[in-house]
Amino acid sequence: MDKRIKSIADKAKKKFGLERYRLARHTFHEDRKNSGFILNMEWFPIDFDGPDEEDMNPDGTASIDYDIQSERFTSAIFTMGKSFSTAHPFKEKTIEEAAAWLEKTTGLAYNHDFFAEQASENGFRFIARLDGVKLIPTFQLNVEFDADGKLLLYSAYGEAPNWGLIEKQEFNLTLEEIEPIVKEHLTLVKFPSESEERFVRVYAIDEVYVTVDGKRTIPFLLDDQMTLKMDHLMDWKEPLEGRIEQKFTDPAKEVSADEAFSSYTVEDIVLTDEKIEACVKLVHDALRMEYPDDSGKWTLRELRPTHTHIEAFCYADNPDNFIFSPKMALIIDKDATAVTNFIDNEGMFDLFNSFTPAQKPKVDHETAFEKMVPYITLDPVYVYDRELKKYVLCGLIDSEQAVDAFTGEVLNLRDL
Repeated sequence: MDKRIKSIADKAKKKFGLERYRLARHTFHEDRKNSGFILNMEWFPIDFDGPDEEDMNPDGTASIDYDIQSERFTSAIFTMGKSFSTAHPFKEKTIEEAAAWLEKTTGLAYNHDFFAEQASENGFRFIARLDGVKLIPTFQLNVEFDADGKLLLYSAYGEAPNWGLIEKQEFNLTLEEIEPIVKEHLTLVKFPSESEERFVRVYAIDEVYVTVDGKRTIPFLLDDQMTLKMDHLMDWKEPLEGRIEQKFTDPAKEVSADEAFSSYTVEDIVLTDEKIEACVKLVHDALRMEYPDDSGKWTLRELRPTHTHIEAFCYADNPDNFIFSPKMALIIDKDATAVTNFIDNEGMFDLFNSFTPAQKPKVDHETAFEKMVPYITLDPVYVYDRELKKYVLCGLIDSEQAVDAFTGEVLNLRDL
């Protein structure tokens, strides 16, 4: 075994009490959350004498992930709620006990880098926050254990925040101050009601972050920080002869140990201006070939580089404001020389062909807004601003309710 892998395996055996286990399989793959590399190890109970077949793991298998770049364990799962570990780190089953274990595992400090958020009979959830205010993107730690105090699950979701990028601010924003923004984000949306097989139009809040000074908004859905925002309308006068030779791209493709242990930096996959220009042309030509009648329909909005390829995302206009937008993903080889695959979500829209059309709205926007005012919330949250490259204090505009545009009834969105 590669001595680098053996060193990590020895750490895992000691950390998770795997004396009654044997390392059955291990693979390296790209971590799509931070563009680093992960070593996944699958440990079988030592008395299991079955075949080491893929996807055929015995109960109690320990699947453990180790981040090569940070040199930290990022997850551990003992399957089917069974563990043969010799370690009992949670004998008392207290928050303090779980927090102390997480401090050793992550190198972070309890009540500074992470705080207890939720407790259950068999585990705890911790998150990052500043003076009680949540941070976005979220950083979350989870632990679950059995009746004997053995670990059953550990997971670290997201990256621990860089506190040097957070400027403390007082939250004094009110909904009244930003009423024009709130009104703007009360949107007439078309929902499919599967139980009734019909469409329903409702006025619902389109969640958005508003900076504490009330001057800017930040989109609610934050993409990976490696995603490059674009705005290229794909139009043409004539189609292009040819077809894309589609090749399967495995997002969890294995990489070699040497590649995973290489001196990696995020800058290694940052797109150059030349590659960006090449990607735009490749997407344009691919659409001309595969969607010849769609000139002016699609806009290239995002490019996301990975170690193995580049992902391009196109979106079409959604004039009916359906909750699902037409979307297309194209895979480009990492050298930006060819489109190797593409897929759209048009097939999903076929599922609603038999649905009864939505009734014409009778309630106007102003009336709907007046009905919604008591149900709209504004919660403080620190959001990472990609433009400023730091966290800024914002208010999250949101609501769990909506107004039926035909009847004027206030509905719970979860019931739609």
